[in-house]
Amino acid sequence: MIFMNDQKENAKNNCPLLQIDSVYKAFGGVQASCDISFDVDSNIVLGLIGPNGAGKTTLFNLITGVYAADKGRILFDQMDICGKKINELVELGITRTFQNVELFNSMTVLENVMLGQHVITKCSFLGAVFRIPWIIKEEKKARNDAMELLSFVGLDKFAEKKSSDLPFGWQRLLEIARALASMPKLLLLDEPAAGLNAVETAQLGELIGKILNLGVSIILVEHDMSLTMNISDKIVVLNHGKMLAQGTPREIQSNEAVMTAYLGRE
Repeated sequence: MIFMNDQKENAKNNCPLLQIDSVYKAFGGVQASCDISFDVDSNIVLGLIGPNGAGKTTLFNLITGVYAADKGRILFDQMDICGKKINELVELGITRTFQNVELFNSMTVLENVMLGQHVITKCSFLGAVFRIPWIIKEEKKARNDAMELLSFVGLDKFAEKKSSDLPFGWQRLLEIARALASMPKLLLLDEPAAGLNAVETAQLGELIGKILNLGVSIILVEHDMSLTMNISDKIVVLNHGKMLAQGTPREIQSNEAVMTAYLGRE
């Protein structure tokens, strides 16, 4: 299955894949996102950093349709996606992982990945019950594609194991494989290195590079600054729901406002 998204058209027309335009979201009297604006170009890793409570997860939830913005626009492939449902956004090419691993523990590793393909398969309930020939063919392809993704993340040998039997670091990889099963153009990774040791974190960085080579753009929220700075093409810094800075990793590392507000420099 290993797909290759072609995002050259956006790059050719100088159009960002994702545009966050003056987005505002409040919960009661708390401003979780206040006038946030930045672009995500095709085929890049954008690191989204900031201290706890900065508004990173809220912004993820706005992009993926969990919340609707109170003001502003979010454009994906030049389409305004504000107000669209989560499943509609997945079909358009936006998917994510979570801070806490969200797997179906009673299912096998393979079944978890196959579940991620639901937006690109056509099987109906009746088709599944009566085993129509083209449904059988589609199911076979889905299994093969899922196995290819498991091989891509290094879990193909454990396809028939229950997902709950995997070590925590491998469960992280499984969640990424399941997210890739919907063939996204944009993948949002929410603290994927949380709970990983140094070796697993290094392997994660290599995997993110491989995903980028598939033509998938990535937004990364991660507290491991070494990982974030090493693999990101661009960094956006949030603080108290507001934009603090954006730029290359080198620019952010030398930004005095960031050093003061986020990294603790006096």
